[in-house]
Amino acid sequence: MIEILTETTPDAYKAYLKEKGVSYITAGKEELDCQAAMEKLYSLFHIRKLLLCGGGIADWSFLEAGMIDELSLLLAPVTDGSRGTANLFTHISGLTESAPVEFTLQKAEPIAGSRLYLNYLARNVR
Repeated sequence: MIEILTETTPDAYKAYLKEKGVSYITAGKEELDCQAAMEKLYSLFHIRKLLLCGGGIADWSFLEAGMIDELSLLLAPVTDGSRGTANLFTHISGLTESAPVEFTLQKAEPIAGSRLYLNYLARNVR
């Protein structure tokens, strides 16, 4: 796991990550710079492909920057009825101009029980 932080991330949080043995990089002053993040991940860790688990806002930022070319979903028919559930992608109005991103289904595979694995390619990312 490698955390991607901005330069304004508090030193206390960076110390916490260091204490836990979690690597991190900074990319962007106050807002995440996805291009810089990918360049650093490659130059420092030789990462060419990664699993992005950043939450809806971070995931949208990478998608909008053209850094996501594939989407894999594992659907499991379970719910607890909670409010405020997480979104795959969350656009924040006013931060950037955005357009819908379309995906093309590449694979649909049933998995043990009633789960389903879906794999998509992004169609119109820039």
